[in-house]
Amino acid sequence: MNTLGFLWAGLAVGLGWIGAGFWEALIVASAFNAILRNPDLRGKFMVYMILFVALDESVAIYWLIVAFQIVGMDPSAMLNPHALVAAWLAVWLPGLAVGIWEWYLAKVSVENMGKNPELSGFYMILTILWMALVESAAIYGLIIAFQLLG
Repeated sequence: MNTLGFLWAGLAVGLGWIGAGFWEALIVASAFNAILRNPDLRGKFMVYMILFVALDESVAIYWLIVAFQIVGMDPSAMLNPHALVAAWLAVWLPGLAVGIWEWYLAKVSVENMGKNPELSGFYMILTILWMALVESAAIYGLIIAFQLLG
């Protein structure tokens, strides 16, 4: 592997996880605020928080997969550094947008659960559905990255 490959593999993991960690921390903060409003429902909110964080974490896993793909490349296949940059961007840009929107969906959902705990199951189902749909953008980026690195 050449130096450029190491750089892009490191950036894929490092910047990807910094972004995912940031958005996940905001999801946790939103859940804590909901718990403050309704301390009796803390168990339910904790389950939702863990679930929403796990869904958001999938974007970081995509960056890890791309980093493994780059690290495992034959050095002679790295003659075109633009493919490495393009693959990194194909995962990073959609992943950033997905992380933002998944955080926002989780935040609004947990806030509404805190205000209307009787509707928490309804909010959870809708949030999971919409997070899965938003996640498809990151999956498309991952597929393009594989094509660029293949």
